[in-house]
Amino acid sequence: MRKLALLSILVALISSVAILTRVQASNHKAQPLAASWRDRDETAACSNETLEGIYGLSISGTRPAPPPPSGTPSYVPGTIEQVIGVGTRTFDGDGHFAQVTSEKGSLSGMPFPNRGLQGTYSVNPDCSGTLTLTIPGLPFSIVYDIVVVNHGREFDSIVASPQPVMVSTTGRKVR
Repeated sequence: MRKLALLSILVALISSVAILTRVQASNHKAQPLAASWRDRDETAACSNETLEGIYGLSISGTRPAPPPPSGTPSYVPGTIEQVIGVGTRTFDGDGHFAQVTSEKGSLSGMPFPNRGLQGTYSVNPDCSGTLTLTIPGLPFSIVYDIVVVNHGREFDSIVASPQPVMVSTTGRKVR
């Protein structure tokens, strides 16, 4: 009984391999059938030009709470707070971008609605890259690690520096 079950499994495996080989040969494709459509579809190299246009942003993570714009805070500035936000980032295809965001911190509220900022970016041929955001008044820039997906229609990013900031951003092209 056990030999019969093993023999049946072996025959099924051989039949499956034969069918897959015939299907692959009939498609005249050099790529294996196991490769997903996304792997086959994203073979083109990326560059700064891959990110061009306006992208809608979703922001989520933690950061040191900023001091309030006025008055006495009910928290210690620099205490880690949850942050969420939305906005747009406009890439020029040549390594520069502008963004407008509204962010809400769990301690600080919304001290920076519709804040316009600028920065630079660099996209590598493997679609990874970096983005550097300059915030006036800060003695350092915010550096993101990014990955461009879906032929430049989307990107994902995380803050790489400064370390206390744990924010991720997802962007989808809107124009």
